[in-house]
Amino acid sequence: MTSHYTKSKRFKKSHNRGLALLSILIALAVFCLGFFYLIQTNSLVGQSYKIMEKKEYLRKLETENHNLEIEIAQLQSPASLEELIQSLGLVNVDNVIYLEKEKVMAVIK
Repeated sequence: MTSHYTKSKRFKKSHNRGLALLSILIALAVFCLGFFYLIQTNSLVGQSYKIMEKKEYLRKLETENHNLEIEIAQLQSPASLEELIQSLGLVNVDNVIYLEKEKVMAVIK
């Protein structure tokens, strides 16, 4: 009877040890999963912040582009060009003569 008692006692010890090891492994797995979740969440928040910065920069560039297009349109208006011509002291030309390019021929000997 004593041999049966010691075998069951030994079985309980190894069973308890296996259960404790399994509990430790489960706790370690939960900790690792939580750690990786925090890392991914932190990365996601950082990427979201960068996206918001880029969108704000894009809005700023679009506004600047719109303002430059308005300025170009104002400078290309006939009234603005006439004012520029007068300020530079340019005069109108009545007779315009266009020069033609010389025709170049190649001679092969």
